[in-house]
Amino acid sequence: MPKKLIVIVGLPGSGKSTAAEFIKREFNADIVHSGDIIREEVKRRGLEYTPENDALIADWFNKTKKRERQLVQRVWDKIKYSEKDLVVVEGFRATENIKILEEIAKIKPIVIAIIASFNVRVQRELKRGRFGKKQSINYLKLREKQEKSHGIEKLIKAADYTIDNSKLGIKQTNAEISKILHKFCCH
Repeated sequence: MPKKLIVIVGLPGSGKSTAAEFIKREFNADIVHSGDIIREEVKRRGLEYTPENDALIADWFNKTKKRERQLVQRVWDKIKYSEKDLVVVEGFRATENIKILEEIAKIKPIVIAIIASFNVRVQRELKRGRFGKKQSINYLKLREKQEKSHGIEKLIKAADYTIDNSKLGIKQTNAEISKILHKFCCH
């Protein structure tokens, strides 16, 4: 079971996964993506993975406290078997997710918000190649609206640390993450 938890939050395309992968590589951490739980549920229900179905299932999980707890419990079920001292949770969307995680895990995580402008996020989504240009823009607009309705802005504002990587390269962003982790846990 991990001794330290870091939660990376931000809007789609902000750089959460890139930040999490850097921490995994440089600080010997495991990663749990809350989005994987969403995708697993889409698959479990026999649905095609589309932006709309992703949004539908994410909304379903965030509709009630009980379902939010189910999401966080599924994340915790992946975390608790880690043999690493450090685990990164990427993609929570609401402050309630953090509260539930603290309650279940009995560990207070450090929350790092990664932010970037809409235009930067569109370019990143296009590079991922999951969807075409029109679908990518629509996906980001839909997800942004949806995540704001779940309280992502409140979660970002409540983060322990915020990194705006709109104008930072990957090396600069990673240097900022390293500074935070050296303060928090990892020397």
